[in-house]
Amino acid sequence: MDPQVQKVVDELQERVAREAEQFSQGIPPDVNQLALAAGPETAGFLNLLIRAMEAKRIVEVGTSIGYTALWLGEAARATGGYVIGMEAIAAKHKQALDHIARAGLSDVVEVRLGDAKAIVQELAGPIDLVFLDAWKDDYFAYFDALLPKLRVGGCVVADNITFPKAFQETMRRYQEHVRAYSNVRSHLLSIGNGEEMSVRIG
Repeated sequence: MDPQVQKVVDELQERVAREAEQFSQGIPPDVNQLALAAGPETAGFLNLLIRAMEAKRIVEVGTSIGYTALWLGEAARATGGYVIGMEAIAAKHKQALDHIARAGLSDVVEVRLGDAKAIVQELAGPIDLVFLDAWKDDYFAYFDALLPKLRVGGCVVADNITFPKAFQETMRRYQEHVRAYSNVRSHLLSIGNGEEMSVRIG
């Protein structure tokens, strides 16, 4: 990884790891104060996936403080791509922009402030890769809105399918939802907190 990006990733990793420990003991009461970031295993996988797909247009729903966006942006720079993230909480949005700027990725990563359900409606296709890591009940709406904008061969990767346990029933229904599409092939990956990878095949 680019050293400038790695420096900021390393700074945030301690916070992400500390929060993961909190979640292992139950969901903390004020989750809006947390980074709620996917860990390095998932972020590293996405970085490699962007490179393997040569993805150019990448969307992240739920950017939070920008941890995963750093990994997405570092790979997007290598492919000549661009990342559009979104975050509803102003304090987190500000932190994300700061982290992205310090990593030298502001030219390839944009983070929009506002309701993601409205932002995804505004996005134009074709999109190569989507990463979902927002409130789990909203995954269904995000998938339905973004699938028509996804190129054939493009994919949606959804986080937290198997952890935390409190989300498992919602995530089970999400898996059923995406697998019901005739033009989607979907599979659970044993990476990080469990990733449902859904590829548009037609």
